[in-house]
Amino acid sequence: MKIRLLNQLIIRFFVVLFWLISSAQAEEVFFDDEVNHIDLLQKITWLQTDRYVQLSDVQGLDNWQQNAMPNKLKEDKSLWGTIDLYRSISSDEPFVFKIGNPLLDYVDVYLLDDKNRILSSYLMGAKREFSKRPIEHRLFMVPIDPRQPVIKVFFKVRDDGPIVFPVTLNKQSNLIVNEQLLLLATGFVCGGLALLGGYFFATYIFLRSPVRYWFAVSNAVFFLFFLNIKGMLGQFTGFTTYISNINAALFGVLLITIAKVTFSILEVVPTIWRHSFYALGFVTVAMAFSADTNSQIIFAVLMSALSCLIILIMAFIYNKSDKKVANLACLSGLSLIAISGFTRVSMYLATVPIFESVSFVFTVFIILGMILIALSIEAHERVIIKRHHLKQQTAITDLHHYYDFFQNSAEGLYASKVDGQLVSVNPAMCSLFGYKNPKEMLLQVNNADEFYADSSDRELILGEIHKNGKVIGKEIQGIRKDGSEFWFSISGQIKEQNDERYLFGSIFDVTARKQSNMSLKYLASHDSLTGVFNRREFDTRLQSALHQAKSHNTDLTLLYLDLEQIKQVNDTCGHKAGDLLIKQLSLKLGSVVSDKGMFARVGGDEFAVLLEGDEAPMAYLLANELLNVVREFRFTWENKVFTLGVSVGQAPWQPNISTPEELMSMADSACFMAKKKGRNHIHTFSADDKHMQRYDKELSWVSKINEALQNEQFELYYQHYLPLSKKNIGHQYELLLRMTQLDGKAILPEAFLPAAERYSLSAKIDRWVIEYYFNWLTKHPEHLDELTQVSINLSGHSIGDKELKLFILNAFEKHSIPYHKVSFEITESMAIVRMEETIEFINTFQKLGCVFALDDFGSGITSYNYLKSLPIDQVKINGSLVKNILVDPIDLAMVNSIHDITKALGMETVAKFVESTEVMVALGKAGIDFAQGYGIAKPMPLLEFKKY
Repeated sequence: MKIRLLNQLIIRFFVVLFWLISSAQAEEVFFDDEVNHIDLLQKITWLQTDRYVQLSDVQGLDNWQQNAMPNKLKEDKSLWGTIDLYRSISSDEPFVFKIGNPLLDYVDVYLLDDKNRILSSYLMGAKREFSKRPIEHRLFMVPIDPRQPVIKVFFKVRDDGPIVFPVTLNKQSNLIVNEQLLLLATGFVCGGLALLGGYFFATYIFLRSPVRYWFAVSNAVFFLFFLNIKGMLGQFTGFTTYISNINAALFGVLLITIAKVTFSILEVVPTIWRHSFYALGFVTVAMAFSADTNSQIIFAVLMSALSCLIILIMAFIYNKSDKKVANLACLSGLSLIAISGFTRVSMYLATVPIFESVSFVFTVFIILGMILIALSIEAHERVIIKRHHLKQQTAITDLHHYYDFFQNSAEGLYASKVDGQLVSVNPAMCSLFGYKNPKEMLLQVNNADEFYADSSDRELILGEIHKNGKVIGKEIQGIRKDGSEFWFSISGQIKEQNDERYLFGSIFDVTARKQSNMSLKYLASHDSLTGVFNRREFDTRLQSALHQAKSHNTDLTLLYLDLEQIKQVNDTCGHKAGDLLIKQLSLKLGSVVSDKGMFARVGGDEFAVLLEGDEAPMAYLLANELLNVVREFRFTWENKVFTLGVSVGQAPWQPNISTPEELMSMADSACFMAKKKGRNHIHTFSADDKHMQRYDKELSWVSKINEALQNEQFELYYQHYLPLSKKNIGHQYELLLRMTQLDGKAILPEAFLPAAERYSLSAKIDRWVIEYYFNWLTKHPEHLDELTQVSINLSGHSIGDKELKLFILNAFEKHSIPYHKVSFEITESMAIVRMEETIEFINTFQKLGCVFALDDFGSGITSYNYLKSLPIDQVKINGSLVKNILVDPIDLAMVNSIHDITKALGMETVAKFVESTEVMVALGKAGIDFAQGYGIAKPMPLLEFKKY
């Protein structure tokens, strides 16, 4: 006992001695084993110095002051603090010196003995390696040697945020107990957040409610924000360099997710307000990249205050009466979160040290706010479910009303899938088509195509619906169960239900109105202007006559008449006069033919005569009579007298002719030769006639083309083309057509397309190309995904075919082909001839996203004159100008000229016939956008497609 008392007296002696001789002005703190915790902040003396001042520089300074802790340090300043610690009684109980703000950038701590010798030094801080800390803890802790009776502590702080932190001296055993309690509280907070977030995310998976998803994300973000602001995230990861930046980013994300939750509950907040709120969150996230922590905190406070104000205003303006509980709970939760957050941040900005126990109180209030928001979500979704039930009840009631209307409607109502499969019909529909009841009709009618006398009419209706969104009052000829034909008016549109597209239509009978002008049969078979047979009836009779001639080996002759000077009458006197002329002349021509054969109008100013049996050999005499009638005919209009001319082609049937198209082509060819001889001539088709050999050759192609269409003897090839000024992305190629012979040899289109265009078969070929290729894309979705652009050639004759336009529109929708991936190519020569029709066709598909290219540009001297008139996207330069640009300066100059003109018009250029790398390089230097030719890639079968 005496020895212990002596030791205490010796220690106190040295302490007093040290105090008397010490030059430092730090306040002393006495502690012994009975002390668990000492708050040192009010006992520390402070000194602001330049940033790089060292310990040795500040030890001798005498301007240290108490209560001089600044709110914020300048960028080039450091804050020094010092305090003297005196151990009253020597023991082995360790103590820890602790600075309690994990966000401080740099913290240097120096421990000195009573002779100002450095016992140990520690360089810590958020921007330094975590592993270098003496105690691996989120806060900055320094162990105090229990063997030293006197320890003088110097520490230096550098930070760009508010200078606020508690400084304490803790007994190590007490610190461990407090840490355990702290971890327990942290576990409680994190567990609550995880439970809330996990519950709402799990329920989101099953319910697919967006508000649940965003609330789960909010909990996850707040979980990370809480751990990071406590420094625990850095303690777990060992990465603390950007702890302040991460806090700012997480807070910005938290603003966005809370906004998502709040606006989901409020429901009807306009989009502009939502986006404004989200912008505040994104700007806060962007501030995370600012180097100034103080600015980040102040900006985050301002943004959160503004956000709360916006939410409060929105809550009062867009408040629904059935959601008062949900809205009140949500606002209460947000208010609790806002008040707790603002209070804590205000204390922080005011440099009021916040101990961890107090900080946890604020956190608990924030979690209570989150729980209130969770309750508001449950209340919100209860309201949504109630509304859904009411909506279902209303829908069921409406369905009953609709069912009553559907069953009792006087109009025929039906629903079918887009492919034609019938889904439902009403009794009026059954009665209209001759069925007893809906059950019988649905069993016996396989497809809605069976409603139409001509099944292709349904494709035209679908094309019109795809183009205009609906069809109203379209009059179509239909066919009943018993085979009788009638006229009906159809209206309809396509709607999507349960991920399936349906055509809903209404039909009513208009036969009586049609028959008030002329009989249904007469209207279907006669020309409305002249009263003679029309082209449709003539084709039918010609088909039948050919079958009869082939079966019984009887004679058959076709006369083809092309009137001249009709255009002069139309231009001089108007179309009314021209119509009267054709009507008068057709009566005279019809009276000459009389009952000798069939007389029909097959075009605007074209007529045909079909002679069978014994009348066929007399065809030439009849042709002369018709020629004389036209020659002697005089048409008078307003004291003006007009004479006409006619060219007559005669085509006798031969056993090798099997289709109406062949015989019509022969007669047309003979008429063409008659026209070449001059006005009022007759020419008879003969295979031995040298002038007809070219046409005979074309006729053989007509037969081959029809056979190829029927027997799938066409094949698609492709040829890649390459961008010269940008990276090649995806598949870019042109479709090329080939006709396959029996021996497998491929015939190039140059051989058969002229005949196809002359004899109106090009539209059929274009239909085949589009249907085959779109169907191939449907079967190869991976190819469609990688497809950038495909170029498809269209015949000039197809451009004016309105039915083909509707067919293409329907094909896009039927196969779900993106419009922007398809480029249509039209030739320059045909575009100029059919300018108005070409522009109308281009405008229709260009509005939907298709690209249009003008092929073989530069082949005519009028190219530049028409280029401005055509709304095209690409120009394909004629190959004859491209292949010789390395040796012919004129060709190079023309290519450069085309490039300059097209660029001025905002068009791209494609060079054809690129057969070498040297030519490709020269084109690239000239600014051409794309190159195509054997130097890039050779044409290959589409079925053997390979990436470029």
